[in-house]
Amino acid sequence: MSHRLKLFLEVSGFLIIVALAGWGIWALFFRAPGAPIIPGQEVPPEQGGLPPIGQAGERNLAAEGVSLLEPEPPAAVSEPDVVARGGRTQVDALTESRAEFSALFGNGFNYYNEDDGRFYRLSSSGGEPVLLSDEVFNSVENVTWSPAGNQAVLEFPDGSNIFYDFKTKERATLPRRAQDFSFSGSGEALAYEYIGEGVDDRWIVVSQPNGEGQELIQSLGDEARNTQIAWSPDNQVVAMYREPTSALGEEVFFIGLNNENFLSLQTNGLGFKGQWSPAGEQILYSVFSAKTNFNPALHIAGAQGDNIGAANRSLKIATWPDKCAFADETLLYCAVPQGLPQGSGLYPELAASTPDAIYKIDLQSNLASLVAMPESGANPSFNVDKLMISENSRELYFTDRVTGQLRRLRLR
Repeated sequence: MSHRLKLFLEVSGFLIIVALAGWGIWALFFRAPGAPIIPGQEVPPEQGGLPPIGQAGERNLAAEGVSLLEPEPPAAVSEPDVVARGGRTQVDALTESRAEFSALFGNGFNYYNEDDGRFYRLSSSGGEPVLLSDEVFNSVENVTWSPAGNQAVLEFPDGSNIFYDFKTKERATLPRRAQDFSFSGSGEALAYEYIGEGVDDRWIVVSQPNGEGQELIQSLGDEARNTQIAWSPDNQVVAMYREPTSALGEEVFFIGLNNENFLSLQTNGLGFKGQWSPAGEQILYSVFSAKTNFNPALHIAGAQGDNIGAANRSLKIATWPDKCAFADETLLYCAVPQGLPQGSGLYPELAASTPDAIYKIDLQSNLASLVAMPESGANPSFNVDKLMISENSRELYFTDRVTGQLRRLRLR
């Protein structure tokens, strides 16, 4: 082999080795991912940048056990019941404005509109209110209605008190130092506390509704704060006086018109506040103690004759009597705050914004059951100011503390 041929073969072999080495390096580091490495076939051109959607970023979800079904939408929130069934219940607003001092008489309500200073009458089914009187009474601070709803005592911030008859238009001025008014069951008499400047000039007084024929019933001394004027439905009792017997309870005395020696009621707590049952056979009351976290505990007891204090028992309900309404002597409805701040018995204003639920209490079995959690479109809950019930027990009515509107809740 000549020297020239040998040199040619060596150079050709070297070039082939370099070419193969270069191809190997390209195939290992620079070829497009997934491109087949088959000698003799054309390699697809490389594509730069992110892979197109559905190619390199695509996953076989079904093969991985992932469901390809559309996720179910969240369950729709149910609408409140129109008729109470023990849960969320729709209530209707019967008034557009505040219905102050509202009270139910027969098939309609009397109430005061502070915006124009007038009194109105509204059907229990709603509709357009009508004037009880065309007279204007500005800044009325409190109203005590007669049992028939045709008369009332109006109290004003300056201490003045007026008796007014909405039918006859009769008006009479009552003593400025009078407070805590209560009409007799017949509506023919009026009882109140007269608070003179000296302790010897403080009395329970009974008179005609217009203030005439005053009669001093019982000296109050400095015990007005422990006395509640509340005429019984049978006209036998005109007031109740509570006297602490220990740190755990009070003795409640019933005060009659003729210095009667009625039996007394012993409570298992302090701060007695009472309300008569429709026939006056029972007294519904609240007291508080350390055992109740100083929150009100509702009780009931006999309140007539020899039955005063009989069957005295706790109803195991934390609310006040003025948030309750009797259907009859055996059935009671109450607005019960849902989570009372500690000390609400001492300071009821602590519960002024606490939502209420409506409970029914069977006074024969002492069983309580949830009737409704009232709400409306704009109000998810209510704090009930005053609860009322229709004569046929088919509807509850209440005013709430925030809007003051009169509202209706259907029981059946």
